[in-house]
Amino acid sequence: MGAKKKSGGGGNQDETKREQPLQAVLLADSFVNTFRPLSLDRPKMLCPLNNVTLLDYAFDFLAGAGVEEVFVVCVSDQVESYVRDNTWSMSVSVLKDASLTNAGDALRELDRRDMVKSDPFVLLFGDVVTNVNLSGAIDAHKARHKKDRSNMMTLLFKEVGATDLTPSSLAYSSIRTNSDDLVVGLNPSQENRILVYSNTGADKSVAVPCSFFASHSQIDLRYDLLDCGIDICSPDVLARFTDEFDYREIRRKFVANSVAEEEEGLQNKIYAHLLESNEYAARIHDFTTYVAISRDLLKRWCYPVVPDNLPSSYKKHYRYELQRHYMYVEQKKWEKS
Repeated sequence: MGAKKKSGGGGNQDETKREQPLQAVLLADSFVNTFRPLSLDRPKMLCPLNNVTLLDYAFDFLAGAGVEEVFVVCVSDQVESYVRDNTWSMSVSVLKDASLTNAGDALRELDRRDMVKSDPFVLLFGDVVTNVNLSGAIDAHKARHKKDRSNMMTLLFKEVGATDLTPSSLAYSSIRTNSDDLVVGLNPSQENRILVYSNTGADKSVAVPCSFFASHSQIDLRYDLLDCGIDICSPDVLARFTDEFDYREIRRKFVANSVAEEEEGLQNKIYAHLLESNEYAARIHDFTTYVAISRDLLKRWCYPVVPDNLPSSYKKHYRYELQRHYMYVEQKKWEKS
């Protein structure tokens, strides 16, 4: 119908979306019980890491990445109160719904409320600690999505070494969980498009569709990549979760099934962005990774995210000074100006 057409220059909807301030979705619940019994008294995202609440690491990272508006999805009253009672440098909205039981439901609820407008937006798990510069990954995602709207998602990965493979032992990186058995298939000639994503742990082999070898000249199967829990997404990702109402997990369901689709017209194309050697990102899944990431921060592998460079709100309460052998000494109360 003619009434749908806009006058005065075409009214490009895609361009309007790109002009939106950068938004982020912060999943402030991991929907698993790997942090019990500590998480029985307080939510995992409010637990401290080196005396800084996990959520504060996430907010600090998003502010540094240029995000202007954050949607915090949670199920806990404590998380909702913590976010509402603090002051942030960005616009922050809380979507609290106690009925949410998985990440898929959280994304479907966001789509139902039509809250996310920016293209792309950042999807971040609340237990991520990182110093990554997102600008390059966002620019690359925008360029791919402009060429082809089916290029809808970019996942960030960190190279953690191929692990110590010997006939008698298998030693994992300390920031990987013992159950992490991730295998990622990439096509480096197509900007590291993901063709395989398998992390079942139970399978002894990885299936690659035969048709992929006909359409892709090279497929690298990588076992040395850590999924950082940081994604750059088109809003179409939310719509896909609404369409696929039985998807509960982002990685093992949505990503794994999307990249395995063989029919070209039905593919949701997902890409990998590999971190630089001086960039750090990891998720706190359990107590083992909690200890490992705490030590990495103390040893300054995540600089400038270090104990002597606390978020500004913490400096009102205490400060640390770095001394020899990675010893951090709390400073005495200083005089108020």
